[in-house]
Amino acid sequence: MADFRKWLYAFAVVALLAGFTIPASAQVLMSCQGSANNPLIRAEEYTAQAGDIFITCTGGVPTVQGALIPKVNITVFVTNTNITSKITDTVNVPNFNEALLVVDEAGSVGSGNKLLNCGRAGTAAVVGPPAIAATAGAAYGTTPFTCDTAAPIGNGTGAYDGNDNHPNVFQGRQFDGSQGHAIQFIGVPIDPPGTNGLVIPTRTLRITNLRVNAAGLGVTPNSSNNFSFVTINSTVSFNGTNFGGNQIVNVQNGTVRLGLLVGSHAPLNDATDESSQSLATFLQCNATPGLTGNAITLTEGFPSAFRVRNWKQIQDNGIAPAIQGQDWRWNHGSMVWTPTDVNQNVPNALYNTESGLMYPPGVVNPVPGNPPPSTGPSGAWAGGADFNNNTGISQAGTASQGTRFAVRFTGIPRGSNPSVPVAIELHTGSYTADSDTGVMLLVCGTIDSAGAGGTPGGCTADGIAGTHKLSFDSTGVAFAVYEVVFSNPSALEFAVVDVSVNPDINLNLTPPVGGTPEVGNTCPTSAACQAVAGFAPFYSGDKVGYANVGLAQPMTSQLSSSGAPIPRFRDDINNVTPINIYSYSKCACDLLFPWVVGNSAVTTSVVVINTSLDPCAGVACSAQFTAQPQSGRVTFWFFGSNAFTSLPVTPANTGALISKQTTSVSVPAGSYVSFVISPSTALAGGQTAANGLGPILDAATNKVATDFAGYVIAQSEFQYCHGIAQIQANSNGAVISNYLALVLDKARTNIGGVQLRRTNQAFADELDQ
Repeated sequence: MADFRKWLYAFAVVALLAGFTIPASAQVLMSCQGSANNPLIRAEEYTAQAGDIFITCTGGVPTVQGALIPKVNITVFVTNTNITSKITDTVNVPNFNEALLVVDEAGSVGSGNKLLNCGRAGTAAVVGPPAIAATAGAAYGTTPFTCDTAAPIGNGTGAYDGNDNHPNVFQGRQFDGSQGHAIQFIGVPIDPPGTNGLVIPTRTLRITNLRVNAAGLGVTPNSSNNFSFVTINSTVSFNGTNFGGNQIVNVQNGTVRLGLLVGSHAPLNDATDESSQSLATFLQCNATPGLTGNAITLTEGFPSAFRVRNWKQIQDNGIAPAIQGQDWRWNHGSMVWTPTDVNQNVPNALYNTESGLMYPPGVVNPVPGNPPPSTGPSGAWAGGADFNNNTGISQAGTASQGTRFAVRFTGIPRGSNPSVPVAIELHTGSYTADSDTGVMLLVCGTIDSAGAGGTPGGCTADGIAGTHKLSFDSTGVAFAVYEVVFSNPSALEFAVVDVSVNPDINLNLTPPVGGTPEVGNTCPTSAACQAVAGFAPFYSGDKVGYANVGLAQPMTSQLSSSGAPIPRFRDDINNVTPINIYSYSKCACDLLFPWVVGNSAVTTSVVVINTSLDPCAGVACSAQFTAQPQSGRVTFWFFGSNAFTSLPVTPANTGALISKQTTSVSVPAGSYVSFVISPSTALAGGQTAANGLGPILDAATNKVATDFAGYVIAQSEFQYCHGIAQIQANSNGAVISNYLALVLDKARTNIGGVQLRRTNQAFADELDQ
């Protein structure tokens, strides 16, 4: 009963307040409401395009005809991350940025108001034929960088039509001390729309080109919130006489989702020239060109996560829809990239590109029609004058590049020479020949370590089947950078980066001395023959979550203190699980000489024979032998003791006490190399010095050792090796023992389903030992 009485009391208060409500016709202050576009934005991005914010104001008393419209300061706060809209001017304080405030939907289809930015200089008409029409202007007023706008009629209309001195586009400025969370539109003349009987006039404000640091919100592939409702939260505050002090509007203008999923896939063999390749073989000494066993997949986290730089790429590479509302289709085979842009100057058109609202001087409009078909409402563009003033507004909305991806390869064997396609199709759904929806191009030229710079499509096809060979640095790392030049925003797209190998040195005749894989190394190891991928360009540290002076589009120079590219992304490429691309097996043959002694009394001579030459010599013949003639060096490892005794030696003097030795020359197919294992310079050096072999050396001091007793493992850079050892007395040359070396690569007893192999070699010369 008590709760019911409380409700009665509340209803009574509401009824009392309703009796004192001021009619709309008597209100003297504007009242504003807010809404926003709420697009999906990439969680990996530092410069993500947030949704446009819309403010709709009603009421107030219109400015008297001929009087200057009162000005207002409008502040935009992004409460949970930084604003990263490009800074366009650093001379003036606070700096100007690319965020724009558009009044009464100027330039939009259906608005009737032409675009005109505050601070633009107009031109006078030329009298006489041929007549040149005047271009509207809106010079700055008495207060620097603000425009004095007089009310033309006095009823709240006509002040934002884009004619002379009626600007409707205003540029944002940095909010110093906000730690990147706020920008301001300072001194914007806002005329109250007033009232008109039953009709309620409105004044609309669109805030666009607002970029934010979505990466700062911590949505990562491994995070617990990688598909939770993480949003961009913005607040707009008005401070001016027509607003009665402050009014505040809160909106959500972005939902954060992962934009890229990286995985592996069987190769599609899907080069855009429709060429085909077979799978390569990956044995070091007789590798063949072809595709690797694994490819890298780049999949959109949501439709429209992959975008071109500017509508120019859609126009150049697409087919316009026949019916309004349909998407542009990729003109299969068209892969045009140019640094030229077209205008994206219709605020209510949805371009789905990396560029925002932009109208630079000297840039033409899209064809056919502006706005282009499928980007929004049908109808004609309202027109206007290009954005131009002395605070860099001409750079507003421009992007440095389309969506880019960097694929980093590590631990690639020397001599395998990987290559990737110069162009890769985007597909949707399950792959079929007609599922292509777009294309991305390999970027070549001067590319920095983050994937910025270079030219899409500027790569030579110098690899197998129209591919481009990768360039590796001294650590065996290479990057392949791709840029999207056509995509479909209504399709969930993926690309498969096939990898080919192009062995271009004869490893049988010229083994990779000092290369990888070399003797004792296989691929993959913990970081070999692998690839990782992510969005590019990618950064950590500086130039990440704060606004930077933007580079004029397109980006033609490397990163410098004067600017950073847009878009740019966090450094995910160094924080993802690598993908094994291929396993490149070394050609080797491993022998064990189980008893080797060398001292003043006894010497052991070992011989390693290269039996890879047979009657067919690597080509088809009637004898039907299949071995490939191979050549390569031989390395000898020593394990044992520096004491020759009949008793077990102590741990202190066991192990690899003698330095390994490697021949300085290759052993030809059908030939052999011998090694006299002795501390005697006369015995060892005299007989084998020409092969780069000599007396046994102490591993710690690299000086001639006193003696050795133990075993030796010999590894050859060729297959089909065999060996023999002979132990003889130094005093009279009497032979003490002869034996055959054991081939360690041969499979042993199968115990519990496990093949007990001593090495990773896939096969050996299966001879009885």
